[in-house]
Amino acid sequence: MLTDLVTIRTLAEAKEAENVHFRRYLADHHISDELFHQIAKDVEAQIDCRDCGNCCRETQVSVSQQDITHIATYLGIDRKEVIRLHTSPDPAGGGGLILKNLPDGCTFLDGNLCRIYDARPQVCHAFPHLDDSVHSVTHRFASICQRAGICPIIYNALDIFKHRLGTRR
Repeated sequence: MLTDLVTIRTLAEAKEAENVHFRRYLADHHISDELFHQIAKDVEAQIDCRDCGNCCRETQVSVSQQDITHIATYLGIDRKEVIRLHTSPDPAGGGGLILKNLPDGCTFLDGNLCRIYDARPQVCHAFPHLDDSVHSVTHRFASICQRAGICPIIYNALDIFKHRLGTRR
């Protein structure tokens, strides 16, 4: 399993054309997501994402009102304080909020660990979003490939999936 973030980013960038080819392959062959989900589960069992924390450095996290309430309760502070201290307006617009990103990553990142791990937003809890049964791998493939450069779990699961299907170049 590859876990070195520099190597993963470099390889993910180098495999962009391969991934476009693979996306076409998936669309043409209507491959079941079951194999990918099993591979992802196996990879997740081997890599502890708390050793990395790169997603907390590289992504923007949308927070719901329920997430804010959960964080406020966990921290023992008012919801308004959570919003004031730890969120920013979502640059995508629409009036939503994201967790503040500081120079080293998410406002709650401490080294590679989340200070509110037990109360982290739902989107963080679900990351790396590989077991999504609502949307197929084919429909999410572009976002999976985009996140492969920042997440060892995604990178390894995707690479193994391509290898098992015999499409890796």
